[in-house]
Amino acid sequence: MIRGYTTPVTEISEKDFESLVTLALEEDLPAGDITTDTLFRSDELCKAELLAKEEGVLCGLAVLECIIRKTNANVVWKPILTDGATLSKGTVIGTLEGSLVSVLKMERILLNFIQYLSGIATNASKVAKEFPNLLILDTRKTLPGYRKLAKYAVYTGGGANHRLNLSEMAMLKDNHVAKAGSIQSAVQIVRNANPGKKIELEIDALSQIDEAMNANPDIILLDNFSDSDTEKAIERIKGNSPQIRIECSGGITPEKLKFLSRFQDIGVSMGYLTHTVKFLDISLDIK
Repeated sequence: MIRGYTTPVTEISEKDFESLVTLALEEDLPAGDITTDTLFRSDELCKAELLAKEEGVLCGLAVLECIIRKTNANVVWKPILTDGATLSKGTVIGTLEGSLVSVLKMERILLNFIQYLSGIATNASKVAKEFPNLLILDTRKTLPGYRKLAKYAVYTGGGANHRLNLSEMAMLKDNHVAKAGSIQSAVQIVRNANPGKKIELEIDALSQIDEAMNANPDIILLDNFSDSDTEKAIERIKGNSPQIRIECSGGITPEKLKFLSRFQDIGVSMGYLTHTVKFLDISLDIK
């Protein structure tokens, strides 16, 4: 099973999050840290352990290195684990050694990034492991500026990536079809204008299946279909147009996932993976 429709986000680099780190530092340290700067000397040293406090999947360590560089901190990061590692309570992820003042100033910022991305990776891991025969897809329901990081976290956890942005792949919805005059015309117009780009067609009624298959998009999205209509649609598409991939979306519940897991190689897109995220409990234990 291919993990996604377009090129998956298998890694992140500093250009993907440097602006976010800059904003975070400006937000948290507009005029220094009055508590730390008052109570601690600049030459005091420490060793701190990045520690998991609950089970989950680790993600976001590259951001930590960027934070150290941008704060000119006299701190050395010594990783023990890498992104994608399975965490249990008490797992030591790595250590920071050096300036105590620098570690105290960056603590909340680095934890915010790593806890958030690890939370997304953990979300994706739980669903992907429970339903291994489904393609668990993310959406564009992400915090502005965090899109690539969030999709990287989904992939790290074992999920798959839908389109990264509006430029990467076409998705035809009812408004687009209405403008073109028909499903067939909409698919053909977009395909002629964008050769080589994948086209996904969203439909919301079983009565549209035949026209959708005849238009031959790369993917047909069944939006808010009932279980009965979902089963009929999948059988018809797989029986008549096996080259077209199938995706289900809209109101995806645990019960709906259990139903969909009867089928093989069905994509299920879930905004839940990135927009309903609990920070994974990770702490920085300063010695």
